[in-house]
Amino acid sequence: MDDLPTDGTYGATSGTEQRDSRALMEGLMVFSLRLEIDMLRNEDQYANGDRSSLTLAKEVDFRALLSVLRPGATLDEQDGDARASIHVVEGGVTLTVGDETAELGEGQLAVVDAGRPWTLTAATESAVLLTLAWPREKAGV
Repeated sequence: MDDLPTDGTYGATSGTEQRDSRALMEGLMVFSLRLEIDMLRNEDQYANGDRSSLTLAKEVDFRALLSVLRPGATLDEQDGDARASIHVVEGGVTLTVGDETAELGEGQLAVVDAGRPWTLTAATESAVLLTLAWPREKAGV
């Protein structure tokens, strides 16, 4: 896999015993969320813990992260610098932003503006696609 394109700043993942190395940013990237979710649920990290996550794409001002969560597992963005979208692909989650709470189900999307820390808690076995985008001045670009 030495011939992986490394168009982005971060190049490629190092890979693990369960995941092949791959580029973190290319001109066009296409993913099958169903296949990625199934792969995450079959990994040791999920079998032995409450979540497993995979960075699908990464650049200094952008991240796309897919996570599978068991009930009660949490994800949080405490600095809140990034604008975030949270797309519930499967299951149900509770999103808390300050003193606001939203119950999100399969197929729903929430957007949290920059400067707003948030916490997501899985109510059921869930899969979520997070996208994080930082203002270029905060990303160090």
